[in-house]
Amino acid sequence: MFLLAQLQHSLDYLTLPAALIMGVAGLVILIRGRKSLKGTSLLGPWGWCLFAWVAVCGAEVLIAVLNMLQVSIPEVQIRYVAAMTLFCPQMSQIGAKRSQTVVWQLVVGVFWLVLCSPLLMQWLGTLNGNRDPGWPWDIFLSVLILAGFLNNGLTRYGITAVCLTIAQILLTYPTSHGTSLEFMSTRAIVSIGFLLLGMALVALDWPSRPQLFHREDRAWLDFRDCYGSFWALRVMQRVNEAAVRFDWGLWLGWNGFSQVEIVGSHPEFREEVSQALVSCLRKLLGDFVDDDWLDARLPRPTQKKRGLEEMEA
Repeated sequence: MFLLAQLQHSLDYLTLPAALIMGVAGLVILIRGRKSLKGTSLLGPWGWCLFAWVAVCGAEVLIAVLNMLQVSIPEVQIRYVAAMTLFCPQMSQIGAKRSQTVVWQLVVGVFWLVLCSPLLMQWLGTLNGNRDPGWPWDIFLSVLILAGFLNNGLTRYGITAVCLTIAQILLTYPTSHGTSLEFMSTRAIVSIGFLLLGMALVALDWPSRPQLFHREDRAWLDFRDCYGSFWALRVMQRVNEAAVRFDWGLWLGWNGFSQVEIVGSHPEFREEVSQALVSCLRKLLGDFVDDDWLDARLPRPTQKKRGLEEMEA
């Protein structure tokens, strides 16, 4: 036990340089990665990612500096507030539709305050000095962690989603109901390391994109990977409804389009279906991305679109 205590004491001195180095590296990755979001409605989630990264790394830097100055501070509370910011980018992603993206950021801000409510209630004295609101709150946080993982875990960025999930668990478990696990600085540094690893994988574009021969598949997979399962399933539903309604003979699955029946052999008919599909995708994805993003993946159709005039907005 003495050796473990000495080891922990030694590692505490490494907290400050480790948090600073990884914090700067993460900032560089986030700032450079902003360019890849050009033409999308994902600047809101990106902003919350930046906020969460600064909060998590900044909390460790602040705690380390004040400990060196022998200033008594509520370390658990500071880390708890920082940990709750990790849920904000995922929440912001859910509201990434252009018609609501600005107002939705206010919702995300309120959502963060709700997550911090146990501390607010403690400060107001409504929990008799106890921050722990019980098992229901732990279940609530667990559901949020699971929902965030499911939203991005099945995309090309699944490994990054795993890294985020691990970091969230490491940062929230020590504050859960009934646990006796001490919240040590090394656990926070490991969490930051997982977050940095996840961001680095995205920056390195790994895993790499599959080689695609159809423009519709490329647009679909790029959208699915960026916006997650929530919006991907909604777009998939709308496309498949149109395919059935207008007899396109196609079906959109999780990994792209497939032909389910032979709907016509004449080249003009096949081209008509292709143009209608492109128009449908441009209409649906246009709620999330601008024309330049679409033009790079789905050139504008030039022929009459079969059934498009009847599609609902």
